[in-house]
Amino acid sequence: MYNGFDMVRHPALMSLIVSFALLAGAAAQEDEFYPHTRERGRAAVEYDDDEIHVVAAYYYSQRQHDSPWLLIEAAVSAERAMDIHRDEIRLVMPNGRELPLATQRRFARDIRQTRLLLQNASITRHGIGAYFKRDQGSLMRFFALPFQGTVHDFFVVDMGRMASGDLFFVSPTGVWDPGTYSLVIEHEDVRAALPIRLE
Repeated sequence: MYNGFDMVRHPALMSLIVSFALLAGAAAQEDEFYPHTRERGRAAVEYDDDEIHVVAAYYYSQRQHDSPWLLIEAAVSAERAMDIHRDEIRLVMPNGRELPLATQRRFARDIRQTRLLLQNASITRHGIGAYFKRDQGSLMRFFALPFQGTVHDFFVVDMGRMASGDLFFVSPTGVWDPGTYSLVIEHEDVRAALPIRLE
């Protein structure tokens, strides 16, 4: 006589298990609207092709975006040496308008809001570096709070090195409407586009 758990007699549990399996499979599938991308959580997405690997996470800003500032954690690596400059990173709004990274000057000018954003987002950090198989990591330091280091205009990645850091965008209207935005990193002939879905 078999004393194990009989799934057939517990259809609700079986349905729940199947649902979880389908969700896990869907999360791992490539996004048909954004080639080479996969969802890696509720607010994390990965882009990976033969040239560049990018992971972005925006857990706090996905639901908290009623201020001018949007925070996206990002990490990047590449199969060849690349110097990626701040003007090669942008956010495309649902209406097609392209926004560059905020400037350090604007970031510092709104220090009360940006400091509060960083403080509130600290509990939702995603650890995106874990998606990379690189021996070395460095910071992409486009922004810095007072007395927290020097700001750079570019970062370097290659086969053995990845870079990670915070990307800040500021809304032209003062708030961010719900919808799907696109985080774009474009360097020479390499282009990565990742969906950023605000609720």
